[in-house]
Amino acid sequence: MKFKFLKTLAMTAAILQSGSIMTIAEAIPDVSAQSYIVIDADSGRIIGSRNADQKLPIASTTKIMTSILAIENAGNLNKKIEVPSICAGIEGSSIYLKPRQMVSVIDLLYGTMLRSGNDAAETLAAFAGRNSQEGFVDMMNQKAVEVGAYNTNFMNPSGLHDDNHYSTAYDMAVISRYAMKNDVFREIASTVKYKALSLGTVLYNKNKVVYEYEYGSGIKIGYTKAAGRCLVASAKKDGTEIIVVVLNDQNWFNDSYRIFDWAFENYKSYFIAEKNQYAGTSPDGNPVFVDQDFSYLLTEDENGKVRFETEYCVPHKLNSDSGTIYGTYKILLGEEVIHTGKLIGYN
Repeated sequence: MKFKFLKTLAMTAAILQSGSIMTIAEAIPDVSAQSYIVIDADSGRIIGSRNADQKLPIASTTKIMTSILAIENAGNLNKKIEVPSICAGIEGSSIYLKPRQMVSVIDLLYGTMLRSGNDAAETLAAFAGRNSQEGFVDMMNQKAVEVGAYNTNFMNPSGLHDDNHYSTAYDMAVISRYAMKNDVFREIASTVKYKALSLGTVLYNKNKVVYEYEYGSGIKIGYTKAAGRCLVASAKKDGTEIIVVVLNDQNWFNDSYRIFDWAFENYKSYFIAEKNQYAGTSPDGNPVFVDQDFSYLLTEDENGKVRFETEYCVPHKLNSDSGTIYGTYKILLGEEVIHTGKLIGYN
């Protein structure tokens, strides 16, 4: 038995009626990227893209995966570790590590993300991969699958060119959205400058987004001759955070800023449902409630097209503290289901 309820949830109804004049989003600005995507960092909703599933080299944006894996697997981030000889003198970007130098893991993370040090990335991989770069690369590819980046293949932790090392704009957005949920990673990615005590230096972020764009919040640049200029950028305004990925884009920063301006002008994150919010009465007369918070990126026009559907089932207990499941609900934007959840009773 299904029930549609646009006005059952009082708070949601108030949100849906908040704008008296509905507007349609302007067209996304044209950008020069070979491939790009624009997503909501919270819900993952895609609001713009071109060639987003095209497999391309991604240069040092690879280090997003390297860094989040190191954070998750390195243990004590303040621990000092020895730089393996094979990790010093790596070609490309460098923080100029010396063989057997003792450096803290946290300083290596900042060196990897802010300065794009290939030597820092390789040292992190050797440590977090238990002295096996191949093992760490396997971890990178496994994590890519776990988060839904199915068109990605890593061959090294730094992003140095290899014909079999590639990803897509979509996959990089998925990986970045995952990484930015980690507080340590987010802090590093948003830092303008950092005093690396174990290195005896100050590291300045190459990613101009964090200090040049008013709402910039991260995350990583990359460049090789084969990949061109690659940028994964994030910006947050009034509770709405957008992630932009541009691959092979000569105007990488300005294009991302224009997209951010467009996104913030036309979209915002609406709080659609709140955990334990009253959702109506079950067929046997018990009050039921929404099981989790949910927000979604919408235009003002779309905001008026959000609706709910509920479907009740035979009640069954979760456990003594979690209440009873009375059914499920769907939140739809037009005919598209954008969220599903459980209807919970606590009697």
